[in-house]
Amino acid sequence: MFTTMATSSANFLNTVLNLGSDSYLYFYFFTLLVGAFLLRDTIRNRHVSRLPHLNPKHLTDLTKTRVRKEFFTTSYSIIRQWFRTNPDKAARVTADIGEVIVLPSRLADEIKNDPRLSFGEFIYNSFHADLPGFEGFREGARDSRIVQAVIIRDLTKHLNKVTEPLAEETRLSLDDLLPRETTEAWQLVDIRETILHLIARISSRVFLGGELCRNDDWLKVTRDYTLDAMRGAIELRFIPKPVRFLAHWFLPSCQRARAHVKEARRIIGPVLERRRALKRAGKDTFDDDAIEWFEREAQGRPYDPVVAQLVMSMAAIHTTTDLTVQVLSDLVQHPEVIDALHEEMTSALRDGGWTKNSLYNMKLLDSVIKESQRMKPVGLVSMRRVASSSLSLSDGTYIPKGATIAVSAERMWDPSVYPGADSWDGSRFLKMRSVPGSEHMAQLVSTSIEHMGFGHGQHACPGRFFAGNEVKIALLHLLLRYDWRLPEGAAAPKTRTLGFSLGVDPSLRLEYRPRNGKLGELGDIEV
Repeated sequence: MFTTMATSSANFLNTVLNLGSDSYLYFYFFTLLVGAFLLRDTIRNRHVSRLPHLNPKHLTDLTKTRVRKEFFTTSYSIIRQWFRTNPDKAARVTADIGEVIVLPSRLADEIKNDPRLSFGEFIYNSFHADLPGFEGFREGARDSRIVQAVIIRDLTKHLNKVTEPLAEETRLSLDDLLPRETTEAWQLVDIRETILHLIARISSRVFLGGELCRNDDWLKVTRDYTLDAMRGAIELRFIPKPVRFLAHWFLPSCQRARAHVKEARRIIGPVLERRRALKRAGKDTFDDDAIEWFEREAQGRPYDPVVAQLVMSMAAIHTTTDLTVQVLSDLVQHPEVIDALHEEMTSALRDGGWTKNSLYNMKLLDSVIKESQRMKPVGLVSMRRVASSSLSLSDGTYIPKGATIAVSAERMWDPSVYPGADSWDGSRFLKMRSVPGSEHMAQLVSTSIEHMGFGHGQHACPGRFFAGNEVKIALLHLLLRYDWRLPEGAAAPKTRTLGFSLGVDPSLRLEYRPRNGKLGELGDIEV
């Protein structure tokens, strides 16, 4: 072997020495160019390597696979421990998506609108938006921004208009999911699964109107697509990038995601074609729902209406479910708040009915939701981005082109920001509204470096105004129609950690019973 290597090296050297002068110069400049690129990357990596690496691979590890997999379950302790003791210092972690520079919360305002940090590129890279089955991740990445435009210009603008339909569909859904006529005894329920079915249906009422919101096939797609696409995305991250374009064809999760997209096209396609035909005939008497909003926004430009609906469902259903379940989980552990919520809810509904203004006036409810979101947001970090060019931040942190960054959410649990930060206080943000200068920031939909439950900056969740109202409407019905409690002897629910993501305890079960005799104070208002 060594003889072969020596012979090859000698032959290469002879070839170089036998080149003509012009060829030798070309070789010299080529070598210089390669050296310059290598030096540049070395300098870049040296800057980044100065940041503490919180979970480096062992010397015996040939790859980072073990560390990346371990991060799924160890992320919470790794991130929290670092920023508790080093609240103003950036660090590196090896996550399932690769190496990530995690910035302290104080830098959030500095980067929140920086055009060199791309949210779309992060989505595209991390969720394989170029592969079949992952079409739902393309919108908001490199494709048109039609969904974001519809959310801002139509969904948010129509909040008052959609409030009553949301309330009606919530009532009808709960009649099916948790019927009140069966018994007044306590009954056990898988609360996450129940709320998932509820949120999928009431969201579809707004997005697709009454025509499809009760279609079981469509509701199954909206519930399952996100789960299977996310599962497939995670599995693909552990497969070398050059072969992912083949591997996804064989992964069951990816096969299911493609099947969901196909099924969505089967369901929505005929509805859209029928509506377009009616428009051509001058008979456009259907709901003013998201199907129509997308058509108006597109103005004849080509777009994928099925993918647009999948994106709306992905954005709305699972995160809203998580927040609603988390609030219920916190309330059954702090039942002393529930009577005050009942009083506020009935007063606001009696005075204003099902309107956006009535929901706004439920300030204790707003505070309760924001506090639950503070204690357990959907992620340990927020503001995930990919650098489209190199940049240096005010504290000297260097971010090379192509690097993935995120911002720690640590200030949401910082006792210097929130006294008694480790304890749930449902009236925390209600009391904050009385502090001059804090009235606006105490509202559920407001974002800041101290509360990034909905993100922060130009890519903060554009649908948070709708999501906030949807959670309130769901909780109004759940709390006014039923009593809730943890089963006797049940342990306190635990947060589920999955990499950077935080979720409600998947094993959570609650007991409920109807409050049939306690709704007379609402008069003609139905819940």
